[in-house]
Amino acid sequence: MSYEIQELAENKLIILYILNRIDMPITGEQINRIISDNNLMNYFYLQQYLNELEESNFVDLKESKYILTEFGLNALKLFFKHIQEDTRKKIDEYIVINKEKFKQESQYIATYYKKSDREYIANLQVVENDIVLIEINLNLVNAQQAKIVCDNWKQKSNDVYNYIVKALTPQ
Repeated sequence: MSYEIQELAENKLIILYILNRIDMPITGEQINRIISDNNLMNYFYLQQYLNELEESNFVDLKESKYILTEFGLNALKLFFKHIQEDTRKKIDEYIVINKEKFKQESQYIATYYKKSDREYIANLQVVENDIVLIEINLNLVNAQQAKIVCDNWKQKSNDVYNYIVKALTPQ
């Protein structure tokens, strides 16, 4: 097997290994953080591999989060030993330290999209244990405003949620 093919296969296995070890849906950004913080591969290869893994049904992409499929888990079990032991240890240590942070990040979801030339929709959610506690769709006039709203959602969502519950329930 040529070095390039071996490296490609190992890098895809690393992604499968990360998804298996973290054992929860995570975003491409979170996968990238694990990969880049541990100097495992470059960003462009990661994006290519994620696309290929999804197209081959080794991973699923649902609501902007990646999860390992049964097919991907079986492939990982078969070829697990092709991932270098020090790489596995690095990933394991990183996940132990950062899993709770990733879990908290995934509770606050903020995305936006263009609806028309002067209309953007910011979709904001707080999700806990796969239950949507609150979901708000804001109609905004430009992408910059939508981005600011999404960027602020993670810090302000608890305040917004508490305010709405307090305002709508009798004292």
